[in-house]
Amino acid sequence: MENGVKTVVVLAGGYSSEHEISLASGQTAYAAFESAGYRTLFVKVDRSGYSLEGKNVRLEELGADYIFNSIHGSPGEDGHISGVLELLNLPHSTCPTFQSALTFNKAQCNAVLRDAGIRVPKGQLFNVFPGTTAFKHWRFPVFVKPNCAGSSYGVSRVEEPEQLEAAFTYAFTEGAQILVEEGVTGKEVGCGVVRTAFNFDTKSIESEQSRAIAITEIVPTEGAFFDYEAKYKGKSQEITPARISVALSTKIEATSERVYDLLNLKGIVRMDYIIDENEAPVLIEVNSIPGLSPASIIPQQVASRDWSLKEVLSRLAEEHMAAHKEKNS
Repeated sequence: MENGVKTVVVLAGGYSSEHEISLASGQTAYAAFESAGYRTLFVKVDRSGYSLEGKNVRLEELGADYIFNSIHGSPGEDGHISGVLELLNLPHSTCPTFQSALTFNKAQCNAVLRDAGIRVPKGQLFNVFPGTTAFKHWRFPVFVKPNCAGSSYGVSRVEEPEQLEAAFTYAFTEGAQILVEEGVTGKEVGCGVVRTAFNFDTKSIESEQSRAIAITEIVPTEGAFFDYEAKYKGKSQEITPARISVALSTKIEATSERVYDLLNLKGIVRMDYIIDENEAPVLIEVNSIPGLSPASIIPQQVASRDWSLKEVLSRLAEEHMAAHKEKNS
């Protein structure tokens, strides 16, 4: 630490199809930390290792006081990076290794949530395409998706059994295990959650707790669901706060906070839901490293509350560093 200025290392990139999206998220985080007065380093991650300004580096030699992980997909969101950071004994923004791996594995995460009484879609895991007869008792449409991937890569909405094989082929381009879920028809929303002792509305310190940020309604303007094109190519309308009742908003926020606590998550997390025809929310995904790019939902939610993303990220960093110091004392 030079002259009392703390060093924040932002990790971005990764190995998956989300590499470019992660770089955009990382740039947003970098700008926020830099404007907050931290010495900020932007480190790209790929299969060749870590690089800073085009030169290979070692994380443990950067003098980092804090690591902000903005890597979507592998190795940032699946538990690998958090494991490395724990071994290096560096404070970081990421969920613990097990929790990261669990939320990245959609089928296993849904099994845990289902046992806890959280409504999730009916689904089944496959390693090969089982043929259309395996789905003769399923209710269509169904969603065919890689079990461990993000940003809707490899995901297809399937209206008829004859479309299943092509959907499996597409999903296998992103992963070796395929999750098929019965589609839930209704309005899609996302709810950001953060665990902190700071109340960003009153600017006061309270007891540490999970806090819902806001609920965003997602309306694809092209296509039938919130796929990659809708998320990152401007083919959706995102409305914050969502156009739902106060009672339903309260329920979704409470469910999101409960899931956050149940899974023992950390940092900023986003829960995605479909509100079915009975006005009941069905949880469809837990995203442990949601996007921070200008096209992403979390920055929109933060802005809707008149919060500053710079303040949110820096407050979390200070809390995480303090907790790490206490753990090691």
